[in-house]
Amino acid sequence: MAQNQGYGMQPPQQTMGREPQAHPQHHQQQQSTTVIVNQPGVTTNPLLVGTVHGTREWTSGLFDCFSDVGNSMYVCCCYCCAISSIAARLGENCCTTCCVPAAEIGIRTRIRTLGAIRGDMCHDCIIVACCTTCAACQESRELNAMGL
Repeated sequence: MAQNQGYGMQPPQQTMGREPQAHPQHHQQQQSTTVIVNQPGVTTNPLLVGTVHGTREWTSGLFDCFSDVGNSMYVCCCYCCAISSIAARLGENCCTTCCVPAAEIGIRTRIRTLGAIRGDMCHDCIIVACCTTCAACQESRELNAMGL
């Protein structure tokens, strides 16, 4: 005669050769750790890569040209080739400096933006106009430091 199972009763467990494990009647409290990635109240725009004003300075000074003599000689002897090489390292067409007016200012500004370096376009313009070769030497050193 089959065993009559009433409403709400559990069916018998099938153990398939194993002993059923006893489950404690009380549940242990689980502890969890919450890691806060962003501070509360700080909203960020996912489209904004860095801050408007930059977060750091150049890794070398404008007049540190002799810290890398080979680079300085290259810039002084063949400025057009050097600035085209810097543009190419930034992903620009190497002919940009020949075709785009004031491309050197744009190159310096792009390096600052990529590296989150403090400054503004007005200073970039003055530095490129007054210290053209020193600016190119500094930009090349910065790209080296940035791994580009």
